[in-house]
Amino acid sequence: MKKKYVRTFLVILALALLPIGLFILDKKLGEKRGVANDTSSSESTHSEYDLSDSSPEEFKKAFKYQMLKNASLDQTSAGPGITLGLFLVKDEDGKTVNVCEKYPTIDFVFKAEGVAFSGAIPTLIVRGPCLVASDQRTLESLPIPFSKILRSPLTQIEFAGEIPGRSEKSKIFVKNVVEFWPTDWNWVGVTLYGDVEEPSLNINGYEIISVLGQPVLIQAE
Repeated sequence: MKKKYVRTFLVILALALLPIGLFILDKKLGEKRGVANDTSSSESTHSEYDLSDSSPEEFKKAFKYQMLKNASLDQTSAGPGITLGLFLVKDEDGKTVNVCEKYPTIDFVFKAEGVAFSGAIPTLIVRGPCLVASDQRTLESLPIPFSKILRSPLTQIEFAGEIPGRSEKSKIFVKNVVEFWPTDWNWVGVTLYGDVEEPSLNINGYEIISVLGQPVLIQAE
């Protein structure tokens, strides 16, 4: 009976990840076909992240791939953070804008690796402004100030974060930390928020692994 449940879970998981997996395959084939196209590099680069003309169904998969395909761990003076890919969308007036203009707030969610207190897994939520990086191709990472967090009492559940080279600030919220500060954290999600009426954009941990091929683990130092 237990094996049956395991097989059922694996089938459900595979079906859930199938759409984004097919999208990745299509993108990879498209990139190979694009090598033979006689187009300028600037046009090709722009089209890579311009999702403004995507249909709603295409967009649901495309924005996740665009954000994640070159995601990287960014080690900064303020702590480690995640760098994501930039993309373009249409705003309420039909104008093409970068994602941060339509979704000005971003959350990164992390879960402690191998740690739970009374069944609850410690969670870090890093919330800050969505900012376009200087390369105009990626989003600024929101560093986690682990050096500050690890020296703080366990009862502290909110911290201020710095973004190197920027005046904007971030906030870090902590949940379910009881006996000690975990030092290994899995990146399990990211959410972009627009105004009250605008639906948020969400990427979960399974989708992160589907695109990157492996989990992203951040170690506090």
